[in-house]
Amino acid sequence: MDRDFSIDFDLNALCMGHITGNTANDAIVAFPDNFTTEAKALGAECETTASGFEVIRPLFTRPDALYHISPFGESALIKKVVEQIGGASKEKKVLLKLNGSYSVLASLVKPELFYRWFAKHRDAIHFALDSITASLEHYLGVCINAGAGFVSLVDPYAKVSILGEKRYREFAAAYLLRLLRGVKEEKAIIHLCPHTSIPLVQFGYFEAKDIPVNNGSYLDALVHREGPLLLGNRCIYAEKIESITSLLYTGSQ
Repeated sequence: MDRDFSIDFDLNALCMGHITGNTANDAIVAFPDNFTTEAKALGAECETTASGFEVIRPLFTRPDALYHISPFGESALIKKVVEQIGGASKEKKVLLKLNGSYSVLASLVKPELFYRWFAKHRDAIHFALDSITASLEHYLGVCINAGAGFVSLVDPYAKVSILGEKRYREFAAAYLLRLLRGVKEEKAIIHLCPHTSIPLVQFGYFEAKDIPVNNGSYLDALVHREGPLLLGNRCIYAEKIESITSLLYTGSQ
């Protein structure tokens, strides 16, 4: 009997801050106001539940379709986010909410299909991840240039408990690292959700170093800081913290 992955594939399990964009900080505004922008920019449609959440409809049913993924960095949805950031950054600090490549792709395929494709269709999956990562690199770069000083990067589908270490390294970590290396010189603070950063630390890609801060919320601690800086291991929406955690590259591949 096939395993039921429905619980593991629920993006609604993300924290409310990432879903709604509510930063609970008057000095910071977040865009976009959903977690489906990347999927919709790739052509996916969404259904809205009674509680107001968007559920992404599967876009791909055949592995060969993954070879036809097109760049989405110039889509109307992406341009709208860039324009929103440009306008808001004149008055406030701006936080960009971004999904990792693996989670973007996984949200577009039914889980019972996606996991089967790992064995026989690795090349198709890598082609899709490469294309999505290239678009995310462009998207991230133009948003930072438009005024996004903070980035909240999450990759909720990339669970070691589901993928195992080997597949996690190959299909998730490799593309996260590529995305992060592409922006490490940008003057922005990049924050990784703890569910995303902790495995990267555990597998030796980063070293974690705590930086003491005054008691307050995580976002309060960021308002007067400037990048480049890579952070993780604590939720960016935490209401009371004593430190933030800097992530330092180890050079591990």
